[in-house]
Amino acid sequence: MTSKYKYLLTLLLILASFYTQAQESMMAKVDNVLLQRMIDTAKVRYPRMRKYEHKINEQHYAVNKAKWGWFEGLTFAYTYNASSSTTTPNTSSNLVGYTPGIFINFGNMLSRPATVRMAREELKIAQDEKEEFNLALEAQIKDRYYKYVEAMAILNLRAKSANDADVSQTQIRYKYEQGIETFDNYSKVLVLYSVSSQNKIEAESAVLRAKSALEEMVGAKLEEFN
Repeated sequence: MTSKYKYLLTLLLILASFYTQAQESMMAKVDNVLLQRMIDTAKVRYPRMRKYEHKINEQHYAVNKAKWGWFEGLTFAYTYNASSSTTTPNTSSNLVGYTPGIFINFGNMLSRPATVRMAREELKIAQDEKEEFNLALEAQIKDRYYKYVEAMAILNLRAKSANDADVSQTQIRYKYEQGIETFDNYSKVLVLYSVSSQNKIEAESAVLRAKSALEEMVGAKLEEFN
């Protein structure tokens, strides 16, 4: 077998190995239990979730304030009664004094039901906004988790390919040093090994970026879920 055919056989073996690895599915790597734990954690730790919680609490206080506002239409006060004096002899004047009384603001009383309903509607809006963000947050976490799993799967494939290329270049280097293999075939395998190594590094970088993006949304390090 000539050196040219040996090189082609080595190249075909590497490509066959990569094709076989490519048949692997990332679906087996998806952990739905872990994904749900991440979603539950994000709903507690993500800062915007706390913002919506504060908004709902604020609206609860507004509803209670509106209910107690019925008393704002009532005013308790004293009225001053001045004496009506006359010049008629032997006639005593009325006593001067203060009389307690309750005054009703009918405008406030009549508008109070509408004020209470408005406060309740604001509360419902705050609750709906939180629920809407819950759905959006869950969708974003799923998307980032799937991208992370995808990046890990690609890294595993490229790591195996790089390992196969490393084995091939080690073998052909030995043959080249022994004078069995030509420099042309040796250099081609080295180029293939260099490309595989570069692809592995790029895949590692993609994993780190996907991991960072997922942790940002979850509000916790992935190591905490181990």
